[in-house]
Amino acid sequence: MNRVVTRRSKGAIFLVALAALLFAFVVLPIQLAGAHANQIRSSPAANSVLDEPPDRIIVWFSEEIEASLSQVRVLDELAREVDNGDSAISPTEPTALIATLPELANGTYTVVWRNLSTVDGHRVVGSFRFAIGEPLSEGAGLSVESQPLVQSGADPWLRWTFFIGALGLTGILLFDLLVVRAMLRSDDTDRLSPVLFRRLQTSTAKLMLVSIGLMAFGMVALLVQQASVTFEVSFYRVFGDPLRTVLESEWGRLWTWRAIAVVSAGVMVFLARRSVLDNEPETPEEEPDEEESGDEYEPDETAFTESVFGGLALASALAVLGLTSLSSHNAAVPVELRTPAIISDFLHLIAASAWVGGLFFIALAIPQLFRSASPEIQMSQLIPLLKRFTPIAVVSAGTVVVTGLFAGYMQVTIPAATNTPYGWALVAKLVLLVPLFAIAGANSYIVSRRLLRSGPFQFRSLVRSEALLGLLVLAALGWMVGLEPARQFAGRTGIGVSDSVTFSDFAEGANVDVKIDPGDVGVNAVAVSLTDRRGSPITNANDVRVRLKFLEDDLGEPLVSLIDQGGGVWVGDDFNITIGGVYQVEVRVIRPDAFDALTSFRFDAAPVAAAADAIRPTQTVTWTLFAIELLIIGLLFLFVGVPMLEGVISASRAVMVPGAALSLVGIVLLLNAQVFRAGFPEDRFNPFPLNSESIELGSAPYATTCAACHGITGLGDGPQAGELASPPADLSVHVPLHADSDLFGFIRDGIPGTAMPGQDGVLTEDQMWHLVNFLRTFEQ
Repeated sequence: MNRVVTRRSKGAIFLVALAALLFAFVVLPIQLAGAHANQIRSSPAANSVLDEPPDRIIVWFSEEIEASLSQVRVLDELAREVDNGDSAISPTEPTALIATLPELANGTYTVVWRNLSTVDGHRVVGSFRFAIGEPLSEGAGLSVESQPLVQSGADPWLRWTFFIGALGLTGILLFDLLVVRAMLRSDDTDRLSPVLFRRLQTSTAKLMLVSIGLMAFGMVALLVQQASVTFEVSFYRVFGDPLRTVLESEWGRLWTWRAIAVVSAGVMVFLARRSVLDNEPETPEEEPDEEESGDEYEPDETAFTESVFGGLALASALAVLGLTSLSSHNAAVPVELRTPAIISDFLHLIAASAWVGGLFFIALAIPQLFRSASPEIQMSQLIPLLKRFTPIAVVSAGTVVVTGLFAGYMQVTIPAATNTPYGWALVAKLVLLVPLFAIAGANSYIVSRRLLRSGPFQFRSLVRSEALLGLLVLAALGWMVGLEPARQFAGRTGIGVSDSVTFSDFAEGANVDVKIDPGDVGVNAVAVSLTDRRGSPITNANDVRVRLKFLEDDLGEPLVSLIDQGGGVWVGDDFNITIGGVYQVEVRVIRPDAFDALTSFRFDAAPVAAAADAIRPTQTVTWTLFAIELLIIGLLFLFVGVPMLEGVISASRAVMVPGAALSLVGIVLLLNAQVFRAGFPEDRFNPFPLNSESIELGSAPYATTCAACHGITGLGDGPQAGELASPPADLSVHVPLHADSDLFGFIRDGIPGTAMPGQDGVLTEDQMWHLVNFLRTFEQ
């Protein structure tokens, strides 16, 4: 049977592969979310003391959570549940969890919540307290389960098993496509003999089946673990309702699609094996002699990826990696950053597959291929194969580095966050990469200098060492995927987040040292210390005045005189910051023997509950790094492709065209991030202060354009709400999540996919800004 693939069938294979990837990324109704849904705020606020009992509890999280597996409860001082037992996700804001309350008596209450990420299934627990009618009781805090470091002790190793299988399968198929298939097309002497080629294909088939087995085991074990952890039962008790409930969740649906891709890969590999191997002509299994390296190829010699089933197997393997990226930590970033983050993660997995998977193949299959051949035959057959793999390894290793650095910024963000469990795993991964690159360089030197004849054993040992280090790197990756992202852990535990805000300046002969404690939303203390050039206290100041000015709105904050404590120290302990955002601290020092000393600085005040989300990658830096990443990858392709011009022009073109395209896209994105800024949010502040006059002016457009759907009180219960396909947003839940500029954009442009139309041309810009201020009255 002649299995030479025509150009049309080859094109069909790649079209099918492209369709599979598009299906995985676009068609599948996968809901993206992050890796750990941490609390960012609540109503009532944590540690707040209320005059009147609230009618409900609202907890906002940093990402969307699983409705059926998330809950919020309210307990009194005797640990009795006092809420109405109706905990639920807000119908219009999937990041908010709500529970209604009966009329509560005065006292201290503890809110206990737990949730499940809609993508990677990580469970997060937490609690906070509030009081009604009296101060918080010191002994009222209840013991609440702490957030686990990992899902279970087996979790990192199960993920490791899955990654070995997924990257191994994809890497072997890419090796077959880019190396073996290229050697079959070669017209020079860089070819494998027929007997060696058949041995290579047999080893390839075995390694692919082992990889699929590892993937399948990892997938099933992670599912059982998820049900066990979620319902807090032993693994052998998960079968039934726990397993069914988990599979019905968003995480379970993503798991199901990934399992389908794994099964598809297994079926396609089995069929490709039968297509390629079972129809091989009978050939005696004799060992090749030295002349075999020059044997002519016969038409029946076919690479796995030249068969339709092999091409579909590669498409399925890539789909597994793509779906894995959709559940990675890079999906934990803010919505506006998810596209570059997920693409970068996908490129990282493909590059790791091509590099590490190729190493597994060389370490395990090649020794079997040459198990009884002489060193001369080994060198004549192995060097051409490795020469083709070297440029692939160069591009892949470079891509792994640049995409890894990008992921490091997205998940660590600040240097201090490396002092976290995730950061330690990242450091371990980087440490392992150093000898891995060193050994890779040594192997490249051996191949380039044609030293295999004098030291084949040394070469085989280096390759095996390189593959072993690759396994250890994947182990570090398994831990990283199972751990909470470093920036979230650091923000939640206070690592890298200052307990206060400090500033120093020299003005009019005075050193002015300012400290604001804690520098968050709530009551803050301000201390100003005055010294002269020699460091001696300035004790003759008549007055020191301070103003904390909110930059997003003009709230009319006055200059407040501090109290002289003596020794050049002035303090004030009642500066109340009620709104999170950027503040400008203005300090005026009045002295009888010098001009007034004026200085100012800015800082960002965040709600205490938002600490877990306080460390965030910025949009400008993210897109800039992503652009640089694509540019570097493109240059790597060009670097590898230029030497090929001396050989096969078509091969050089196949490498250089994508390289040029990636470089061009990188340059365009870099210019946009730094210069044009298309698609970036407008840096606009509300020109009108949040006062009674502006609120009154905003009430009229609300009544005429909003109340019919959102209702008079903003709860989404307007007279026309029932006629809409999707319920209007509960503004008391929705408004606190957005800045004034975001709310202005929603009003002006509407919200795609909902019944809310834009008001551009209906309301003036001033009316829309006043309406934003009116919407702020719905915040609880």
